[in-house]
This record gives sequence, structure tokens and C-alpha cells, in this order.
Amino acid sequence: MNFYRRSDLQPKDRELLAQYDREILRLLGSDYSYPVRMRDWELCRVLQAMASAPAEARILDTGAFNTYLGLYLSRTRPRITVSDLLWSRARKSILRRLGLAPRKPTEAGYLTWSRAMRRHGLQVINLDLTRTGLPDGAFDCIVSLSVIEHIPAVEKALAEMYRVLAPGGRLLVTTDCSREP
Repeated sequence: MNFYRRSDLQPKDRELLAQYDREILRLLGSDYSYPVRMRDWELCRVLQAMASAPAEARILDTGAFNTYLGLYLSRTRPRITVSDLLWSRARKSILRRLGLAPRKPTEAGYLTWSRAMRRHGLQVINLDLTRTGLPDGAFDCIVSLSVIEHIPAVEKALAEMYRVLAPGGRLLVTTDCSREP
């Protein structure tokens, strides 16, 4: 396990993240009013790991709501699927819009996010990682960026991700954690 702090990012890491920001804003429009990046060090490490993924790789980005990694990858890889517990996310988005749940200025509405993904050719699916219903070996790469800490049955989710990963595929999992209690 590696532990990183934002201060650990090197100049080349910062440039990669700046390139990511520029590309996402080019795709979404420079007037897009929501943050396009969170979890700098995790995203940077995943971007570095994905650089060598084959262009034809079937990629699943899990827990993808309100993130843009799949969109970034779709520029060079046409087989991107983004997933989350979308019905739950849509419901929460509606409650926020109606003022029945606290607004989050950092979170795009569900329809804003899902339309952006679909407009750029990404497949958007509702997916519970503990029981995906996907066939064995469906993906060559699965990215789970800061998701597993939100899943009560983490072992079941990891087993399910492994099951739908093609032989020889990559499973990239990050989590928020600290050396300190």
C-alpha cells in the first residue's frame, strides 16, 4: 500500500493533471461550472497506469458519477463504460434540486453528468459492484477510484470485479486512507 499527500505530487504529475483539466474542459465546454477533478494523487496514479492500456481495451470506470476519468479515457479508447448506483444518484440529485437535501456546489446534477457522458459515446450503466449481473471477463480493465471504502461488503465487491475482469486484465483500486487513526 502506498500513502500519498498532495505535496508528494511532482511537477510532471501536476502537468498531467493540468492536461487532464484542459482536455475535460475542452470536451465539456470552458463554461462548465463544476469541478472536473478530485483526489489528485489517486487520479494521477490511475492516469499513469492507464497510459499503457491498449486502445481496444474494454474499460469499466466504477463509482463514476460526478467524475470525468471515463470521459478523458474515451478520447483514445472507444470502449468505455461508466457506472455507479445511478438510480440512487439520480434520486439524490432530484432531492438536492428541490431543496430537500443539502446542495453540493461541487456536484453536477445527475442529468448534466449523464448527458455529458452519453454525448461523448460512453456507455452509462447502473451497477451494484456486489452483484453486477455482467458476464465473466467482460472488461479488460476496471478502475475503482476511491469507491471501495463506501461499500459495506468490500470482499464481495472485489470478488465480483475480479470475476468480470478478463484473464490478464487490470484492476486499479484506490481508497482514501491514512496511516493515522
